[in-house]
Amino acid sequence: MRTAAAPTNEAAGELDRLGKFEIVPGRPGVVIGVPHGTADGGTLDAGRIICERLGLAGAFVTGFWDQKTRQRVNVNRPTEQLIGADSRVLKEWRSDRAVAVNARYDELVRQAAQGRLRAFFELHSNHRPPYADSIQVSTLGVGRDEAARFKSAFERARDRLAEGVPRLAVHVSPLDRVTFPNFRNASTISKIADNGCAIEHPGRVFDNRPWRLAYVECLADAIQSAAWA
Repeated sequence: MRTAAAPTNEAAGELDRLGKFEIVPGRPGVVIGVPHGTADGGTLDAGRIICERLGLAGAFVTGFWDQKTRQRVNVNRPTEQLIGADSRVLKEWRSDRAVAVNARYDELVRQAAQGRLRAFFELHSNHRPPYADSIQVSTLGVGRDEAARFKSAFERARDRLAEGVPRLAVHVSPLDRVTFPNFRNASTISKIADNGCAIEHPGRVFDNRPWRLAYVECLADAIQSAAWA
């Protein structure tokens, strides 16, 4: 695995100006990750609620996003992106500061895990039209039975939601075909977790706090019932 060189004081100062890293203490071994707490609307709020409800540790990152230029340091991988309308990636490239931010995120998750990282759940949101009505869960190290437990618990909770809350489909690999996101390639944490996933929520739901809170409860039920760790 790549080992990043320690940043100079000047480089470390730039990272501190661009964003903030935070650990939420919790039960060892299972971590909720929020690498895009500013750019991915609602994910920071969702992560805090899940950690509090389930007693899990959290690794949260905010900043690293320029709203005017729509340029983002990706945090969960050593690249930067220029993002267009509907969350479309216009350009992606590797940079020294992205490598340094990604190395800090890896270390943040390791610290939150307090040892072996047995299960990792990384939260995201997007505004891509093809995923406006579904939640996409891309997994690694998870079998079909484990994916089925997660999906079934999520769907049971979803079916109990109040009238007026959109009913979203949930797709969980390897049980379902999930093309977006790809946890293996999208997050370097996939290399250090026994099992884990990237969970993409549609922005139209996560930008609406009452709807977001409803689906956070579904997600918490799914994480608890799936018992991946």
